[in-house]
Amino acid sequence: MHAEAGDIKHPAVRRIARPTAWKLALLAGFITQLMLIVFVTAIGLRQLGMTTRNLNQVVDVHMRKQNHTKSMVTAARERTVILLMLPLTRDPAERDALQQQFNAWGRSFGAARQALLNLPLNDKETALIARQGQLTGEAQPIQLQVIDLIDADFIADANDLVRNQAIPMQAEVMAALSQLEAETQAVSMAASQKAREDHAAARFWMYLLSTAALLVGLFVAAVVFHFSTRIGREREQLATHDTLTGLPNRMLFKDRLEQSLIRAKRHQTLIGVMFIDLDRFKRVNDTLGHASGDQLICEVARRLRQAVRSDDIVARLGGDEFVVVVNDVVALNPILQVVEKALAVVSEPYRIAGREIFSSCSIGVSVYPHDGTNASSLLKNADTAMYTAKDRGRNHFQLYDAAMNTMAEERLQLETELHYALERNEFVFHYQPQLNLETGRIEGVEALLRWNKPDKGLLSPALFLNMLEETGGIVGVGRALLLAACRQTADWHAAGFTDLDVAVNLSGKEFWHHSLIENVRDALAQSGLRPQSLQLELTEGIFMEDVDAAVVRIQALKALGVAVAIDDFGTGYSSLAHLKRFPLDVLKIDRYFVKDLPNAPASEALIGSILTLCQGLDLGAVAEGVETREQLEALRALGCRIVQGYFISRPVPADQILALLGRDWLAAFGASQRHLELI
Repeated sequence: MHAEAGDIKHPAVRRIARPTAWKLALLAGFITQLMLIVFVTAIGLRQLGMTTRNLNQVVDVHMRKQNHTKSMVTAARERTVILLMLPLTRDPAERDALQQQFNAWGRSFGAARQALLNLPLNDKETALIARQGQLTGEAQPIQLQVIDLIDADFIADANDLVRNQAIPMQAEVMAALSQLEAETQAVSMAASQKAREDHAAARFWMYLLSTAALLVGLFVAAVVFHFSTRIGREREQLATHDTLTGLPNRMLFKDRLEQSLIRAKRHQTLIGVMFIDLDRFKRVNDTLGHASGDQLICEVARRLRQAVRSDDIVARLGGDEFVVVVNDVVALNPILQVVEKALAVVSEPYRIAGREIFSSCSIGVSVYPHDGTNASSLLKNADTAMYTAKDRGRNHFQLYDAAMNTMAEERLQLETELHYALERNEFVFHYQPQLNLETGRIEGVEALLRWNKPDKGLLSPALFLNMLEETGGIVGVGRALLLAACRQTADWHAAGFTDLDVAVNLSGKEFWHHSLIENVRDALAQSGLRPQSLQLELTEGIFMEDVDAAVVRIQALKALGVAVAIDDFGTGYSSLAHLKRFPLDVLKIDRYFVKDLPNAPASEALIGSILTLCQGLDLGAVAEGVETREQLEALRALGCRIVQGYFISRPVPADQILALLGRDWLAAFGASQRHLELI
């Protein structure tokens, strides 16, 4: 009995014990596996972290080496340029400034070289920098001798020393620096590649060991989930925000504006939508490069964010277009205050690419609910108002008016027709004579653009010129008409009027376009016109966009042999200091000073001063806008030789000019035997 009882009890105990042991073993195995995963993951992450730090260190050190090397190359190149310029500079102040720059670049070179020596260098880099030091040591006495010769006013000796010794020695220094730069780049690439390989190897082993664990799937799933979430956030950021400025883009802006409209409708408040477009932004891109343009866009975005309240919206729609939404206001005045503040902050000077530049903006404003009840209509109407503000002369704002839609439609139609006008030969020149009061002969003509529109007749430039410049079509039109004016003048020369000059106006876009010099050269070559018979007229505002670059461009025009005139002189921005720098030939006195003659002593004094200035600077002078005999007489009394205006002749087609050229103007105005006496 005991034996049977014992036999029955034992299997039962085993049946109960076996599941418990299995669970414990499974739990132990799970814990062991978990610990293995933690251990493998920790080792892998530690190794991955080490390789990441190594990679960052390699990138940091070698990037600094490359930067220092580039700084040395730049400094050496600038010193070479200054050495070439010093013997050619006659102005002591400019020479001193060049020497200061020469010394400053020398200090920059020394600082970069010392910083490079403090970094780990390989044998070849050490040898190259030692070679550079040796060459620089040989070059410095020669450079100092050049400066001493210049200071002693032995310019010719200094120039010979520069060309025969200083520049060849500096070329050897530059060659050594180029080799050093190439070596630092090669070392950097090799080190970066090695660090990346180590980084990739560590990551590979971490993944490989992790896959050996039972729960690698969960681990990978967690990693995938983490990165997919982050990528999703990044994609959402890219889809809703401008990548350059971080501002909301058009899609997010419309969504936020719709939410603002819902609140405004509920609270019965106003919303102001400001459409902002930078003025002449393309000029920054064309002259300073797109990187500088991007810096300007970012700075404008920063200023606009600071100019509005925290609950207002600032977005970038693309290019140089921004939009600002002023939320929850009960009157128009707070909106206008933000508009004026935006105009002010955008107009403040910028420091871009080492230069101080100026920009402005045109702003169109629409107001909810007066100018629209949804995001699309408010944005469209603000855009329409912005174009009206730009037409007013830029750096203005304009509130939307319903009549603007009709104007916008007419503008769109005009833009379309303007696009085909050149192909259809609808652009023509009319010519306005310029009379010499001493000889009584027409000395020159000014070519004035007209649009011979089939359905409306002749249109003045005021109706289409700004639009033509905004669309970029002015460059093609100007190129074609410049050639036409040169050919027409050559025909007049062939008819016997060989002393006749022609003046052609250039817009800002034409002046700054890269093909300007080539276009002028081609027009002269194809027409056969003497360069001395062509005069190009520029407004003062064109110069002020970039004075240094304008001087260089005018010098290039002068090298072709053509004359350059400032149009509307006295009403723009030129100072006497700028006038001294520009190699000009003619100043055109604006009609604003002529219109009140002879009963305006102030105008007479100003015109007299301008004429004296022209005489002192050996410049020609032309008075515009002469409409009465009294004005002509007053200008003659002041000593003005050349005049033009309706009193002489309105602008006329080319076929009517010959009759004016052959006219005896002295007799027409009643000349006495001694001088021109107008009656």
